[in-house]
Amino acid sequence: MTKLYQRKIVLLGDPGVGKTSLVQRYIYDRFHRDYMTTLGLNFYVRTFEYPDAEVKLMIWDIAGQKSRRKIGLRYLQGASGALLTYDLTKPETFNNLSGWYEDLRTANNQKDVPVILVGTKLDLAQTKQLPLSFNLKTLGDTPAAKANLIFTSAKTDTNVDAAFNLIIQQIVSGVIPIPDISPKIIEKISTKILFFVKKGDAWSKVALNHIEKVAKKFALEVETIDAETDPQIVDAYGVTAYPTIIAGGRHLVGIVQIAHLESILHQMLEKSA
Repeated sequence: MTKLYQRKIVLLGDPGVGKTSLVQRYIYDRFHRDYMTTLGLNFYVRTFEYPDAEVKLMIWDIAGQKSRRKIGLRYLQGASGALLTYDLTKPETFNNLSGWYEDLRTANNQKDVPVILVGTKLDLAQTKQLPLSFNLKTLGDTPAAKANLIFTSAKTDTNVDAAFNLIIQQIVSGVIPIPDISPKIIEKISTKILFFVKKGDAWSKVALNHIEKVAKKFALEVETIDAETDPQIVDAYGVTAYPTIIAGGRHLVGIVQIAHLESILHQMLEKSA
């Protein structure tokens, strides 16, 4: 019997940093230059199906105006995770994340809610040739200072899915069990994993560690393809983001999707059985 879980994600950050653009790109895959300022909150729902489980995500896009902070505290209650967003072209918006994180803890009885730090408007920062600033010292000795940090652009759809997937991965871990892979499965599967990377990409190094563990468990061969060294192979497979792996004809893009590699291979084996 499929189990249903409901989890709440909140988007926090100063007004104008691009929270609504971020979630609109994630939910509807669209971008508008001029969004009206959020008053109160916008509310979105997205459901994911896993083996034997269904996770319903409630995404709350909360207003950033200081005058609404007290109202916002009520909206933060019961959050399972949060995206702490700031504008990469305005370093002061990063400095204000500590206040947003404290609001999150206050609303949840000082509980350390999982968070991801999300820099927005990457395209604009790169156009202006601005340094991608972040000052973790402003977050003090808090879990937020140790959280994953990712740079995004809703306009160019850069790392938007990855940002949400990072927090989703934290939320569903412990809810979705890791499938038990029996020794007989290793004998049945014979597939090569194509691993596409870009030189110097830190996420690719993280992904490779996971891929190597899974490949060893399934007795798979991993072929690494560098975008700069073999651009023709990259184009042939239609790869446009890194890291990406192709396993059994399926493209898994970004560190979080790759984290589901073992589960996906397990599903492939069940279908072929």
